[in-house]
Amino acid sequence: MRADKPHAICGATTRSGKPCQARPMANGRCRMHGGKSLAGPASPAFKTGRYSKYLPARLTERYAEAVNDPELLALREDVALIDARLADLLRRVDSGESGQLWTDVRQAYQSFIKARRRGDDEAAAAAFDELGELIERGASDHAAWSEIAALLEQRRRLVESERRRLVEMQQVITAEQAMVLIAAVVDVVRKHVSDRHILSAISRDIGALTARNDPGAARS
Repeated sequence: MRADKPHAICGATTRSGKPCQARPMANGRCRMHGGKSLAGPASPAFKTGRYSKYLPARLTERYAEAVNDPELLALREDVALIDARLADLLRRVDSGESGQLWTDVRQAYQSFIKARRRGDDEAAAAAFDELGELIERGASDHAAWSEIAALLEQRRRLVESERRRLVEMQQVITAEQAMVLIAAVVDVVRKHVSDRHILSAISRDIGALTARNDPGAARS
């Protein structure tokens, strides 16, 4: 008597810890262990792309919008945002010269020393508070100027990148521009070549060339 031929099994771990012996479905699992679940592109959760397959659901819509944004590589809005931040920072920094700030610090310190020497605790406390405010203002101004310097450098890089992008865009011609150029070349050829056989051969070659580079023509 011939033994039955062994069949494929689901293999999923059961509650007993042993592999499931049921016959698998198309995705390799039985109907009790996810065999009916959609897999690959058929699954609503399937994602492609370098990053999209790792993104949480709350970010996928914005990611798709960014991918399909025709102005994704444009940097004008980035530059505008930096300019707005720069203007805001420049309004916040000390409007006077830094030398004036140090003069005020020195005067507040001298007032504090004099008040302490004469035992005027109230005046000493007021001078000390003023000194602290001046120091904080100086520190805030220094931090603001540091951020301004960093933003200016970032702005310079963005402007340069945008300039290069615009230059490169000018160096790439559209399909319509290419067809206009080809038509102009054909007119020049017809103007200087009178042999009908040569003109016919040139016309065929140009037609084949344009058809080869036209995806729409290849599908038709």
